[in-house]
Order: sequence, then structure tokens, then C-alpha cells
Amino acid sequence: MPSKDPYIRALHWLGYRDYSRAQMTERLRRSGYDPGLADDTVDRLVREGWIDDTRLAYRVIEHCVQSQTMGPALIRHQLVSKGLPSEVYEPVLEQRVSDIDWLKIAEALRERYDMNEPKGRRRFGRYLIRRGFPVALAWKLAGWADQGTEGEQ
Repeated sequence: MPSKDPYIRALHWLGYRDYSRAQMTERLRRSGYDPGLADDTVDRLVREGWIDDTRLAYRVIEHCVQSQTMGPALIRHQLVSKGLPSEVYEPVLEQRVSDIDWLKIAEALRERYDMNEPKGRRRFGRYLIRRGFPVALAWKLAGWADQGTEGEQ
């Protein structure tokens, strides 16, 4: 039987994965705990080091960068979806991704598409944009910059 104590319940959840301060507060509230009690519990977990938004930001960024299929915009979206405030993740993001060669990663992804066909180039360009790569980079690699806009091909 799950514990009625929100602190014990939160520790149980943290045993499976990291949560941001906002995520844990929301999960405790959805589980029926009083908002004040949920906030106090999360404050205690932060004080004791069980919840650390900066540590979570590092882990999320490192996972995204290692996948080598995500551009900077999608990485930022992943951080926001975890409930991390921008003042926590922006310095970490800038530090980690500033030396990444996004062009090299995007070019490696190009091998999956038939770039000899306009349809393949369009699919590749849209894929890069969906994966959070800069639009200008997608245009350049898909050959749109040389031939006008996507719809004109």
C-alpha cells in the first residue's frame, strides 16, 4: 500500500527517475495532496538535494546531445517540458551546446534520405526543422536555398 506521507511518496517516485521542482509539485497535487503540503514537501526535497533542477537540466541536455538527432530548439523544448525555468537551463545549455557542430550532425542525418529526388530533399528539410535544427541550416542542406522555397521545387 502506498504511503500517505507525501515525502515518502515523492522519494518513491524519485527512485525511478529525476523530477524537476515543478513536475514533483504538480504530481503531488494531482495525487490529492494539499497544495501547501505539496509545496512544503518539494521545498524539503530540494533542501535535502533529492530534487535539483540544474542537475536535471545537465542530464536532459546530455541525453539530447548524445542522441545526435536533436537540434538546439528541440533540446530547449525538452527542457521546458520538464518544467525547468529558463534561468536554470539557459546557462547550462549555452555552456554545453556552444561547441557542437550542428552542421556536422545534420549532414550525418542526411544519409537517411534520397537527396537526388526533390521529395527526398523536402522530407529531409522538414525532418531537420521538426528535430529543432535552425531553419537556415535545413534550407541549406536540403538545397532549398539554391532553388527557392520548398513549395517551388
